[in-house]
Amino acid sequence: MEFLKVLIFAIAIGGALAGSAAERPYDFRKRLEVVHEPGRRDAAARPTPTDFVFADGAVVAVPADADEVLVGAAKDFCDYLDVSMGVSARFARGRAAGSGGVTVAPDASLAPRAYRVETAKGGIRIAAADSRAAAQALYHLEDLMNLRRAPFVAYGSESRRSLFSPRMTHSGWGVDVFPEAHLSQIAHAGMDAIVIFIKDVDKTKGADYQDVNDVIRRAKRHGLDTYLYSYVVAFVHPDDPKAKALFDSTYGRIAAAYPEAKGIVFVGESCQFPTKDERAQPRTNRDRDLNDPRPTAGWWPCRDYPDWLRAVKAAIDARHPGMDIVFWSYNWGRQPKEPRLQLIDALPSDVTLQATFEMFEPLTLRNGYAYQTADYSLAFEGPGRYFASEAEHAYKRGLRLYSMSNTGGLTWDYGVMPYQPVPFQWHRRHDAVVKAHRDWGLSGLMECHHYGWWPSFISELEKEAFTEGGMPFETHLRAIAARDFGAANGDRALEAWRLWSEATRDFVASDRNQYGPFRMGPAYPYNFGGRHIEASEFPCPPYATFGVRIARLNYLDRSSYNPEYGEVGKLPLAKMEKELELLGDMLVKLRRGAESFDAIAASLPAERAEKAWRMAGLGHFMERTVATAINVKHGAIAHRAGRKDEVFAWARKEYANAAAALPIVEADSRLGWEPSMEYIGGPEQLRWKLARMRETYGDAVTK
Repeated sequence: MEFLKVLIFAIAIGGALAGSAAERPYDFRKRLEVVHEPGRRDAAARPTPTDFVFADGAVVAVPADADEVLVGAAKDFCDYLDVSMGVSARFARGRAAGSGGVTVAPDASLAPRAYRVETAKGGIRIAAADSRAAAQALYHLEDLMNLRRAPFVAYGSESRRSLFSPRMTHSGWGVDVFPEAHLSQIAHAGMDAIVIFIKDVDKTKGADYQDVNDVIRRAKRHGLDTYLYSYVVAFVHPDDPKAKALFDSTYGRIAAAYPEAKGIVFVGESCQFPTKDERAQPRTNRDRDLNDPRPTAGWWPCRDYPDWLRAVKAAIDARHPGMDIVFWSYNWGRQPKEPRLQLIDALPSDVTLQATFEMFEPLTLRNGYAYQTADYSLAFEGPGRYFASEAEHAYKRGLRLYSMSNTGGLTWDYGVMPYQPVPFQWHRRHDAVVKAHRDWGLSGLMECHHYGWWPSFISELEKEAFTEGGMPFETHLRAIAARDFGAANGDRALEAWRLWSEATRDFVASDRNQYGPFRMGPAYPYNFGGRHIEASEFPCPPYATFGVRIARLNYLDRSSYNPEYGEVGKLPLAKMEKELELLGDMLVKLRRGAESFDAIAASLPAERAEKAWRMAGLGHFMERTVATAINVKHGAIAHRAGRKDEVFAWARKEYANAAAALPIVEADSRLGWEPSMEYIGGPEQLRWKLARMRETYGDAVTK
């Protein structure tokens, strides 16, 4: 019955999505090409007496000396009116728009990133600190009209200002790949910078050759800066006589090659060097001495990192003065507080400190389950004690402070989803980030890592949360629900999102989960009693940047990342039972929310049902992922105890669960994919898993 239910769902979603139950691999990129959604106008909508109405012939006017950012944004706004609202408008330079249009003008008296929008019967006037702020003002008008599903803007005056800069993101299209439409989407979301992994001049993490300056120039036209994320290898101590020449030929050479890049990010594991700090090994992590209990330099706040930074900064400054040097403390967040703060005390005053917002936090969940959080997660909104300690210390020192905040809409809680549709939990994260801005001067954000960013309603909520003068959360969320699913379905959508948000707080953000079932979703192998799975046999695209290397295919292998979690067999059974209790509650809440969106989709006319079907698909995918985690954990316990009948019983449950997940991922080609892993949980991987389970347990597993 359960399989039949999901199959019916897949057929329904297929009917809603152009009559086909399956997308081809990478078809999701067609959706990423859409900046302005066609036909958003509700023909039945009528303006109030205090609304300005855009009509055919409207003019969008900018100053004669407007730069490419403002010109591009004004033309984009004309395109929006045409594509989304069915209004024909034209661009004009060097004159006012006159009655019925938009006039944009600079105002040097405004604070950086600020703008003012004044709307009256005769038209709209925008005053902005600079062209980037003016572009954001035009995007804001688009947002307002989208919420109303009509080309109407209420009379009045608004003053708004972005709280953070940079707000930087990796690509959600593919590692280090930024097509024009994706850059436009990023700018519309209020972000103002992109991040590119750099290994050498025009050699990125994603490609052996890429014209990085072309990306930088194109991003700049959209009002986006570019930060380089260093994978540059220069393994030498700053005191070494060869250091100056080596740093110049590597870091200096990179800086010289990209004169328009805004900054460069260094993180411990990617900037290792032969430290002289006796508390760490003077080796890279790849050639570490396994008999030496000390961490390597990339994982310890070494006393000589400030010397390394000064030497590297000198090489960069000689070629590219003023580049923002970002030093990220991610890799030693688990280490004791005292050496971390001592390092901050010794940092050069003209570098930026970046600390991850929520990681390494000791948590006790509502049922008593205690653990320390691992990689990027939304289960805990933050800030974590590690971040708070470093943020407070940086504030006292007067250092510029950024955070890896995971506010782009996705974390490692689910490895192969486009975003996590849990707005109430994101609201908690957003509020905490804004409070850190007030308390500790947090000024810049890295919104995601290589899992990238996907435009969604979470992006809309975030932009308002991170804008001074932004819309209140509850008002905004309710307006989004009414826009996308109809006013009659608003309460039901909000309740489903609330259930999903509550479920997120029960997730255990351990390496065992994030590198296991939750990284791959329902395609994660169930293999107890079978032969060891080699990475080479798993069907992962050979061109993937990381591929399956950042997953753990054999659940009972000891994790190489988190000693605290250890092997399942060494965990107290009571602790495993507590986690399974939490997962069971998650499953119920996720299923209830998904079924609500099933019902919403069925209630809407075909032309409006797609968003609801896609939201239901995300919910069902999360539900199936949690079911995989439950089945795998029960199977692991049974296998350790030698209970073969139970291993087989849980195998049958997981076979049915994975089979039921197949039509869900076929209907949405973004499910099962991640930029650095490529397809690791898609239809091909699910079919491989099912075939391997039949090989291991026999055809009876399908019954």
